[in-house]
Amino acid sequence: MNWALFAPENLVLLPVFVVSFILLLSVIVFVHEYGHFAAARMLGVRVDVFSIGFGKVLARWTDRHGTEWRISLLPLGGFVKFFGDAGPASDPGAEVASDQDHPATTQFPKPGQEADLARRLTPEERKVCFHFKPVWARAIIVAAGPVSNFVLAIGIFWALIMTFGDLVIEPRIGRVATGSAAEAAGFLPGDIIVAAGGSRVDTFDDLMMVTRLGAGDEIAFTVLRGGETLVIVATPRREVVKDDFGNKSTGGLLGLSPADDAYKTVKRGPIEAFGVAADRCWGVIASTTKFLARLVTGREDASNLGGPLKMAQYAGQAMTSGFNGDAKALESRTLWERLKISLATFINLAAFVSVSIGFLNMLPVPVLDGGHLMYYAYEAAAGKPLGVRAQAIGFRVGLLLLGSFMLFVTWNDISSFFSIKG
Repeated sequence: MNWALFAPENLVLLPVFVVSFILLLSVIVFVHEYGHFAAARMLGVRVDVFSIGFGKVLARWTDRHGTEWRISLLPLGGFVKFFGDAGPASDPGAEVASDQDHPATTQFPKPGQEADLARRLTPEERKVCFHFKPVWARAIIVAAGPVSNFVLAIGIFWALIMTFGDLVIEPRIGRVATGSAAEAAGFLPGDIIVAAGGSRVDTFDDLMMVTRLGAGDEIAFTVLRGGETLVIVATPRREVVKDDFGNKSTGGLLGLSPADDAYKTVKRGPIEAFGVAADRCWGVIASTTKFLARLVTGREDASNLGGPLKMAQYAGQAMTSGFNGDAKALESRTLWERLKISLATFINLAAFVSVSIGFLNMLPVPVLDGGHLMYYAYEAAAGKPLGVRAQAIGFRVGLLLLGSFMLFVTWNDISSFFSIKG
């Protein structure tokens, strides 16, 4: 067991971790659901409920458009309920309505139910009912949630670059670890890596991304050395790696460190900063896609997956980051500087989590937004909705996959906290 978890200083910080996690997830979920909400309003769909969290309702109010806004007890998600829904798939506690004056149906009505639903609706109600909107409008409303997460992430990256500058670490080698894969391959201090695995390398972070997700793969590196260009082939070794907070995971390592003077802060204009922010968002999506592909093929360690507990841990670490470090560094920081570091680190983490949640929701799994879009793609191509039996099977499979995934990542979290392996 990892007894350090129960050290007094960690227990004292537990409320900070909990509050940080709730704040992090609530903001990201709000943005996601607001994307659905805003698109629905824009396209003339009536929204009955907008909820942050599940379970017991702690606070509620109704706006001038008739939408009931809720804040509920469990801040592990949220949902938007459109007019006509019996209970949105994102709300596991929703009950099927029985009021005949207000039609009840799932988000994907059974073939043939549209006519019955239409008979129970007035012409005015049909105009604001989600199910009677064209397939392209429904697709926009569903896609708006994940897209909002990506927009939030780009906005955060852009704001951080404009506020603090863009920290760039040049891919110039300062040290080669003794006995490492890099030493065996022939890397030398002073080498500048310009490409890896056929992809351009602009920063040391680019290099790390290629190597971390390339354990066991032979990778060709294009290197500048003394004015000459050469190619070095190396195979990153799977090893335990630590992040800036000391959290452990496994990944590919070469054994390279950047030169001490490779660090620089670049000031960028608004347009250039936006491009960098968009590239950063795309980089998270690309690396996540590659990780999942390697995971499915058995080339990546599934223990690297984390769930809500791990997210809470990272949120707390980010929120206290300005108050951690060696004694000399802490003495040189004012209280305001410590708070700025903590806030910037926390906001940066929020951007990465927002991209991850948006990406997860875009996966073509029924019950997720991506699954809905998959059904809409079929409807657009076939000219009619997918059959009710196929939808029901897809929903059950999707629910099983999602539930299994959540159990697995939660077990990973517990294992990492208590050092349980296998």
